[in-house]
Amino acid sequence: MILRTTIGAFLISPQSTEAFESLREDRLFLRSDIVLQQGGLNAACSYLGDHETPPVLIVETEARGEALLAELARLAEVCAPKTRVFVIGHDNDIHLYRTLIREGVSDYFLAPVTTDMLRQSFQDNFTEADAAKNARLIAFLPARGGVGSSVLAHHTAFALSKLYHEQVIVLDLDLPYGTAGLVFNVLARQSVADVLGQLSRLDEMLLERYLVPYEPSENKVSVLPAPSTLTSGVNVTSEGLAVLLKFVRRMAGFVVLDLPHVWEPWLRDLIVEVEDLVIVAEPDLASLRDAKNIIEFLGPNRGESPTRVVLNKIGEAKRAELSEKEFRDALALTPALQIPADPGAFSGALNNGELIFKGAAKSKAALAINELAKMVSARVDAAAEKEKKKFSLFKKK
Repeated sequence: MILRTTIGAFLISPQSTEAFESLREDRLFLRSDIVLQQGGLNAACSYLGDHETPPVLIVETEARGEALLAELARLAEVCAPKTRVFVIGHDNDIHLYRTLIREGVSDYFLAPVTTDMLRQSFQDNFTEADAAKNARLIAFLPARGGVGSSVLAHHTAFALSKLYHEQVIVLDLDLPYGTAGLVFNVLARQSVADVLGQLSRLDEMLLERYLVPYEPSENKVSVLPAPSTLTSGVNVTSEGLAVLLKFVRRMAGFVVLDLPHVWEPWLRDLIVEVEDLVIVAEPDLASLRDAKNIIEFLGPNRGESPTRVVLNKIGEAKRAELSEKEFRDALALTPALQIPADPGAFSGALNNGELIFKGAAKSKAALAINELAKMVSARVDAAAEKEKKKFSLFKKK
């Protein structure tokens, strides 16, 4: 089991700090974000009053008896409902332990705590189902070549990681012409073709070695690029992709698929199954025709999963552009979003090995991509979530 979550700790003693820091090297926490702050339970109460609560919270306190319960009552007022709370304390009282467990605290440790104690508690409190929560699968499909689908896929992946502080994995399935490695400016010894060529030995540990982190210090976006050579010797199949996706979806909050402009059996199977499909088109007649063909194919097959048409490069050829209304009338589907043309920002960023969020974060294109990320995330807005986080007890939901 590899646990994928965010763990926040507010500790006091050097022993607890050392034990907690050691978790970073443990395989169980390979895909978890571990954040440590000093100050104990009281510091947690102050901090969480103004910040989002992590899914897992470890707090240390030197209070005893009723004073400890009073501190936890303060914490409960600023803690999100589904947060799992682990307490490190100094009161060796079985009645206190039972009270805390009854009130929904996940575990109580009597100090001094060790790494093995923390690890065992996590194993007891989290099941394989907790670790294997599937990522949301988001696919970007170009209506035709050259519409900028890959660029939107890569930038949306980055926006998702920033907006929701989640791990995001980008799979570049445009063999052999994919550009994810160039856009994210990462060097990879292995590619998605290498993974598809050894499915019989595939597991999360092997994938972890193959994934390349973007901005390693933040470690939120990882890339599995397409091969950089024309001959990979691998044929993409629906069965092979199913094996790859089974593992990769356990390793992130979102998986973004950069799809090629082909019409192969594996691609047809994939676009029917993904949670969110974004068809990228330019506002011209050729894109309209091809988008219409794709939507007509999907109509009887896709069910209620969202299919979105995004019009890209708006304003690049003003006089020749078709309008949003013309797309809506022809497709019987209102385009979800229009992305303004900004060739200077995109080409400049690519040439510098950057995303436009670094040099043009306030551009209309960047702001539109943030909106697209919110659409495909299926998450409530962070501000709305914060309004709901006041809670009175640590009851597990």
